Amino acid sequence: MLFLLTLISLSAIAQKKPEKTPEEKARKKTTEMVTALKLNKDQESRLLDIHVKAYQSIEKYEAKKPGKALKKKQKDIVHKMRDAEYKKILTPEQYNKYLQMEKEEDRIKALEKAEKKKKKDAEKKSGKSKKKSSDDDGLSEE
Repeated sequence: MLFLLTLISLSAIAQKKPEKTPEEKARKKTTEMVTALKLNKDQESRLLDIHVKAYQSIEKYEAKKPGKALKKKQKDIVHKMRDAEYKKILTPEQYNKYLQMEKEEDRIKALEKAEKKKKKDAEKKSGKSKKKSSDDDGLSEE
């Protein structure tokens, strides 16, 4: 039994993706934007600098182990500052397309979160019904 639990634990750990560095995250975000918004080399370079600074700032803050609410507030602040810089670098057409992309990304994240919650609630419910049925074994204490 212990062997089985150990195997399951190791499997779960192995499935966890390695955390990307702020620079890797910045490069990925910039590359996505270059492709989607057809950025020129100057825009690409400037956005990469902004992304690196933003991801480094978030990582530095998260290292302090803030609560969920503070973590969200910090990310919101960084995103607002980043978006203000985007307005300076992108053309109005590019910026509007970026906003549309962000809106779609937020919609997808919300759907994924709702699906995850639905799945978690279903697991809780099935766990309770299993417990109830095992508690009700047909023997009554009289």
